[in-house]
Amino acid sequence: MAVERVEVQPGAESAFAFYGRLYDDPDRAFERISERFAALGYTALLTREKDLYRVIAVRGVVRAQAPRPWVNLVLFLATLLTVMLAGAAPQPGGTLLSALLSGLPFAVALMTILLAHELAHYFVARRYGSPVSLPYFVPMPLSILGTMGAVIFQRAPMRDRKALFDIGIAGPLAGFIVAVPLLFLGLLFTRVGRPSDFLPPQEQAAVVYQEGNSLLYLAAKYLVFGRILPDRATGEDVWLSLPVSPGGPVAFAAWAGLLVTALNLLPIGQLDGGHVAYALLGRRAWKLAYLIIGLLVALGMYLWVMGNPAWPTWVIWAMLGLLFGPRHPPPLNDASRLGPGRTILGILLIIIWVVTFVPVPLMAVPVR
Repeated sequence: MAVERVEVQPGAESAFAFYGRLYDDPDRAFERISERFAALGYTALLTREKDLYRVIAVRGVVRAQAPRPWVNLVLFLATLLTVMLAGAAPQPGGTLLSALLSGLPFAVALMTILLAHELAHYFVARRYGSPVSLPYFVPMPLSILGTMGAVIFQRAPMRDRKALFDIGIAGPLAGFIVAVPLLFLGLLFTRVGRPSDFLPPQEQAAVVYQEGNSLLYLAAKYLVFGRILPDRATGEDVWLSLPVSPGGPVAFAAWAGLLVTALNLLPIGQLDGGHVAYALLGRRAWKLAYLIIGLLVALGMYLWVMGNPAWPTWVIWAMLGLLFGPRHPPPLNDASRLGPGRTILGILLIIIWVVTFVPVPLMAVPVR
């Protein structure tokens, strides 16, 4: 680097900024720069400021921590149990064990989707040498899914935009690839009808609640059953509740997994969509994040006015986006370029988000 200007940040050699022109490609140059500063106990960051590059050297280097896999295993088993409980369908005269085992198809399907998502993040991150943790699953007893999903802790900033993009896109792609076949498999063993066709007389109610349609879910039901569901004229739709539809729990787990994929793809902060958006757009992704948060609030308010019970979903996600920060932090090498291949993959991910997004996650269906 041909250094033209140096700035020393106040505070006893804690940070320096070097401005100048690079002799090499930004990616190759950053490799050498980061290695040299790491040997001196500093972390280097590379950005571009108009026609000059800027290298910021900050004292301290993040080292990988020794993993504690037993914690991850305990949380995984606890989450598997709570998901089985969420999917359990006790039968009159049945045992506690039989009721628990009835939730196994739902649990296996949902946990497989979540595990594929998180392990894809993990292995791609390790490929880049990023200091990440194993997945931590989060059990949530007495909830509709039995879990809040899983998280991986990133203990240092992403290395460059390529790593940011690849790590961000890996999870949603893996979860999507696993969830779609499970959705079709589950639908093959479900039945179509009106709620009154399946509910026993003692359980009849004025309304029941049905999962909402995404474009993908709508297309999957059409391909399996040969018609658009729900049928506005007859009120018929797929019925995913045991014991009427043996494939219902698997289909519902796949539907939920695809919904989680769509939520993760929101281009906000450190969600997977936020990773990809920043990798593609840089700091312009911050404006996009605020726009999406505003649209989520508007969608929630629209559903509230319409009397739909799912309206808090979008308001809560908007509030979480603001709470955890809409602005994705830059990677260490913010001057790296993605290239056309990753740009095409980014467009593919946008399409996946569009077809998996469920504007109305829950619908009240009259029993007739």
